[in-house]
Parts: sequence; structure tokens; C-alpha cells
Amino acid sequence: MMQHASYHIGDIDSQSRIEHGEVVLYRGIQAAEVFVLHRLTTTETRRQVMNLHSQSLTDSVISFNAAHCNLMRCETGYLNDRSFLFNGLCREARLDPDAPAIRSVLYSGCALEEWCASQKFGPNYVKFRTPLTNIRITTFVAGETEVKVIDPNKLEVIEAVGCTVNEVDV
Repeated sequence: MMQHASYHIGDIDSQSRIEHGEVVLYRGIQAAEVFVLHRLTTTETRRQVMNLHSQSLTDSVISFNAAHCNLMRCETGYLNDRSFLFNGLCREARLDPDAPAIRSVLYSGCALEEWCASQKFGPNYVKFRTPLTNIRITTFVAGETEVKVIDPNKLEVIEAVGCTVNEVDV
């Protein structure tokens, strides 16, 4: 898969729904027993968040920086890590960039392959299905198969391994 000069080369068997325009995603939560899935339930909040994502995808440079702006890993430490690009965009949209739900919606990532969620970020994890158009490839350089979800409302929970899912309205 390729997006804005980002790419992912992975095991096609791990993405059996791709021919149907869908991907399966995994979110490791280490030993936590509850995964909080934020849903954008008000029209205004959803519009604001979708506008922020739209602004972050206006060109390949901004898109790349938005995809990597909160990473802080040895594999990606040279990619302007911890710059939190969305903070300024949130303030312009009158959203609180420090609100846990907003931070989660804008900065959380999922893996495209189960091994990454279960072994690196597990053992507890959640498995989702979402349209292919709802993701942005992020840490292709770190070998973590990570993507950013654009709209959490388009995530369908398939399975929770070792945990439960708590859906919270934002």
C-alpha cells in the first residue's frame, strides 16, 4: 500500500479484506483490561476533527509531519518527534488539544498486522475492521506496520483479546 510517499509492504494474508476495500487493524494495550474507544457523537466535534485531519493531509510534507509528529521511538527519533502538529490546529478550531479524548482520536495508531499488537504492544489488544480510505500509513520506517485512523466512528470492533472495549462519546 502507498499513501503520500509512505508505504507498507506486508503479508497479504494478514489483510484478507483488502480486495473488498477494508483493512483489519489491531491496537495493543499492553496489560490494560479495558480499551477506551472514543466515538465522535456530536456533529460539531466530528466536523472539527474531520477538518483537522483534512488540514493535515493538504500536501505530502504536512501529511508526513502529522503522521509522525507524536512519535518518540529510537527508530523514528529523527522525524521531528514530539512536535505535536495537531496542537496548533486544535487551538485554531477551538478544541482542547490536551483533552484525553481529543488526543486519543488525533494521535492514536493501530497496527496492520496482529503480531505487532500482540507481541510488541500486547498481550492485550483489540481487532477492528475499517474502510481502507479511513487510514493513513505512519511508521513504515520503524517496521511496526502502524497506521493512523482518521474517523473512529468507522471502526468496527471484531474482537477484544484479553480485554473489554468501552465506547465513550466525545
